[in-house]
Amino acid sequence: MLKKISVHSLFIASLLILFVVNAPVLLTIFDEWNSDGPYSHGFLGIIVVVYVFYLQRHHLQANTLSKSHYAFALVCLISSLSVSLVALLSSIQQLQQLAFFSILVSLLFCFYGWQALRSFFTPLLMLLLILPVWNMLQFPLRELSTQAGVWGPELLGIAVDRDHYRLSTAGGMFDVDPACSGLGFFMVAALLTFCVSYFNKLSTKRTLTFLLISLAVAIIANWLRVMIIIIVGTYTEMNHFIVHDHLAFGWIVFAICLIPLIYIARTYFEERSEDETAETAETAETVKPVASDDFSLNKTQICVTLIVFASFVAASYWIPSRYDKNYTFVEPSLESYQIVSRDKAYSPSWKPYSQGATKERFSYYIEKSLGFQVYLADYYKQEQAKEMIFVENYLFDEDFWMEVADKKLSLSEAAVLDQANLFVLKKSAHRYRLIASWYVINGIMTSDKKIAKLAEVKAALLGRPGATLVAVSFDFDGDDQASAEQQLSKFITAYLNPNKS
Repeated sequence: MLKKISVHSLFIASLLILFVVNAPVLLTIFDEWNSDGPYSHGFLGIIVVVYVFYLQRHHLQANTLSKSHYAFALVCLISSLSVSLVALLSSIQQLQQLAFFSILVSLLFCFYGWQALRSFFTPLLMLLLILPVWNMLQFPLRELSTQAGVWGPELLGIAVDRDHYRLSTAGGMFDVDPACSGLGFFMVAALLTFCVSYFNKLSTKRTLTFLLISLAVAIIANWLRVMIIIIVGTYTEMNHFIVHDHLAFGWIVFAICLIPLIYIARTYFEERSEDETAETAETAETVKPVASDDFSLNKTQICVTLIVFASFVAASYWIPSRYDKNYTFVEPSLESYQIVSRDKAYSPSWKPYSQGATKERFSYYIEKSLGFQVYLADYYKQEQAKEMIFVENYLFDEDFWMEVADKKLSLSEAAVLDQANLFVLKKSAHRYRLIASWYVINGIMTSDKKIAKLAEVKAALLGRPGATLVAVSFDFDGDDQASAEQQLSKFITAYLNPNKS
């Protein structure tokens, strides 16, 4: 019966399983595409990608891979699946999205060979370009845009004062947020380049040339947006509509800048000559295809691929399922500090937020005239957007507290932890607060987010994924911060080493 199943059917079935297993990952991608962020072109982009895949469908032919090629393909698949499992257990969203793409490419490699990857290189690259995994480009693009926001208005005689990413003029104040980096323009320009390259059958050299031109136009378009907003905002005292609706205005500027880019594409990057096409065809690797329904020629390879894939799919469900619903962090008993209240579900003076926490508790300790409040957020398991280390979690309300410093608090006397994360906050001239925090995962204590993520993976593999965020709050009048930090360090040392307190 197995011989009657075509390679195409098994490949499509594997893709369906991949999509089902990674449904939460796909939802995070769709959310980015549905937002006003730099990937809002995603739904339009996926239509183009699917269309190009459809045009290339005749290249999807079953081939018998050599042992060396298949071994490499299998290593790629196992590596991709391993990264996906680690990303799942550590709830790293962008790594999950990259792993999903890598698994898709590896499956194509294992089923159809290297020639298929070469034939589908352009649509695969276009697919990668619309995935929300390019945020690392925001930092250099944001820096360039901020600098353009300084020297552009200064060319017109407008003095601009820069404080990190905040620009101030006589007429207003402008924050160059990550969303103002122009990443969306940058990615659309790259996607447009490969669309032109595919439909005009450009050579690699001409494609790279047009890519550089397109990216330059995208960067300049965003510079123009930033400069115009600052100039107009300054002269109108922040009352013009483009200052408040700068995203829509940005796309208008980019659309206008596309006009010369389209002209350049039509004039200088038309379809390549027959000589170029013939040269490419001669250098292409020739692989003898086999009938798409002939499963016997690569039966062993396909079976091994399916077994490896199924094993990791099963592991992705089984490993996270091992957790203790009754997990809770047990607070130590301190002899040197008197406990006033313990395990309170609410604190009127402190409102931290931990999304997805199983249980949140507050305890209050005193020593003479000093008071320390402890916040515990327990997680018996963690998953995407319901995790201990998450961008939307916070330890203080920015509407009531101003952050003065974000640093480390030394805990030299603590045997199990060298330092804790420390926020220095200010509410008024004589109202300051210190908040120190660290993470506890399966007995491992750390203040480092990367180490905490690795500890999450290890704990999940061991079947003990319970984790807790521990934070300690201490208020002082702001006169002697060094002394306040010393008192907080002393309390945390006693909290971590109750037998020595």
